[in-house]
Amino acid sequence: MKKWVFMTLTAVCVLSLAACGKAGDTTGTAADDEEIVGGWDSADSPEITEEIRAIVEKAAADADGVTYTPVAYLKSQVVAGMNHTVLCKEEALNSDAQATYVILTIYEDLQGNAEITEILQSDANAETTDLDGGWAAPASPVVTDEAMDALTKASEDYRAVALLATQVVAGMNYALLCEDLNASANGQTAYAVVYVYADLQGGASITDTVSFVAESDAQ
Repeated sequence: MKKWVFMTLTAVCVLSLAACGKAGDTTGTAADDEEIVGGWDSADSPEITEEIRAIVEKAAADADGVTYTPVAYLKSQVVAGMNHTVLCKEEALNSDAQATYVILTIYEDLQGNAEITEILQSDANAETTDLDGGWAAPASPVVTDEAMDALTKASEDYRAVALLATQVVAGMNYALLCEDLNASANGQTAYAVVYVYADLQGGASITDTVSFVAESDAQ
């Protein structure tokens, strides 16, 4: 009788431990997916710091026939060093061609060297002016509440990343760098310059969009 009781208690303990082990096993669950080492991190702010400005200048020092002026900081990735993604204004030297927006991916190694590893180009006009009626550059690329509200009213297909320019008309025009939510896929972010008109009655609509494409595809 005692032997039977002992064997029963032993079996219960084994089953209990197995159940506890299964309950505590998080292999393959969402808990393991929350932290992705080496993934891209969106910038907390699109503001261009002196550090980012210096990295862009260093990376673009040997650029052939063009200059790059950083406009908004987009994201970063920790590798053996750091990858940076920066929206810039591209201007051709010795040319009357209009400045356009490009997105640079820059690799900064552990020794502080920097190089451009990818360029996404666009035909979006990056020229701004202080003249009345023209497109004016904002004091900061941080998206204002008014611009965010206008984009939200106009479409749910885009997420605003940076404010590029404004234009006073019978209402207000906004030029915004946005993530194209429909075109982004498989962890790859698709960007576009989105132009939004906010009218005097509180309505808003998208008047134009300009996408970014890889330099090789733009040839």
